Amino acid sequence: MTNQAKVGIFSTITVAIFILGFYFLKGIDVFERKNSYYAVYDRVDGLYKSNEVEINGFTVGRVGDMERDPVTGKIVVRLDLNTDLKVPDSDSTSAQLFSTDFLGTKKIKLIFGTANTYLKEGDTINTYFKRDLTEQIGSQIDPIIGDVKKLIPTLDSTIYFIKYVMDPSNPRGIYTTLEGVNEAIAKVNDILAANEENLQLSIKHIEGLTGNIEKNNAQITNILGNFSNLSDSLQQANLKQTVTNLNNTITELNGVVADINQGKGTLGKIIKQDDLYTAIDTAVANLNILLKDVKQRPYRYISINVLGSKKAEKRRELKYNESGK
Repeated sequence: MTNQAKVGIFSTITVAIFILGFYFLKGIDVFERKNSYYAVYDRVDGLYKSNEVEINGFTVGRVGDMERDPVTGKIVVRLDLNTDLKVPDSDSTSAQLFSTDFLGTKKIKLIFGTANTYLKEGDTINTYFKRDLTEQIGSQIDPIIGDVKKLIPTLDSTIYFIKYVMDPSNPRGIYTTLEGVNEAIAKVNDILAANEENLQLSIKHIEGLTGNIEKNNAQITNILGNFSNLSDSLQQANLKQTVTNLNNTITELNGVVADINQGKGTLGKIIKQDDLYTAIDTAVANLNILLKDVKQRPYRYISINVLGSKKAEKRRELKYNESGK
């Protein structure tokens, strides 16, 4: 055997050992027979050949070759599973593609349904693609980003307003307002300083007033007690009966007034009928005539028997008649 042949055989054995060792380190038994099934995905980001296929975290196979279907554009993945694994023929059986880390590395997780029949080697398993955490966060952030974009103009206006308010040269800014507040506080301090004696005197008066109240606390208590007793006495008095009697009296008085207004009774007739008024008016008029006649001719009513009185009376009567009075 030539040296070249020896070198070739050695190189072949070395490469074979290297390949077998590589698959051994990855947990792949090259000489073990596998049953092949197929799964079709829209996308296989982060999925590579020899990636694990597991059930409940236990490895039951590896990802084999992956090809793109030129008709549908989907990715056909071959799953090399252990020969002792039976895949239930159920609609709920699926090969779920999911992420194993933040880098997006993918594995396939088999989820079995409940069926008494099983898929045959070469059959296709239903698939499900589970988005990784980055995609989920991105889907949640996208609406927020949209809202943030809408808020940017308002935020810009708010920042401009804050800058305008905080500008020291702005006559309406916060610095000018603070200066005004400081001036007002300084004026208040000046007023307090100028009236310090008066304030202290007022405080002393207030202290004296509170002291007097404290000294006369017993008397104030007695006064309040007297008021309490008075209120109790008023409460115990038969005010209800008094008010009832007063209401009855007012009712009777209203009845009397109503009778008077209707002309009933003596007082009603006096007020409502004109006969008495007419009689009184006539009497007063006659009385006035009588008094006038008495004043003008008293000799008719007062008789004084003296000598020649009858002749004098006749002369006065004649004189009165001639005058027409």
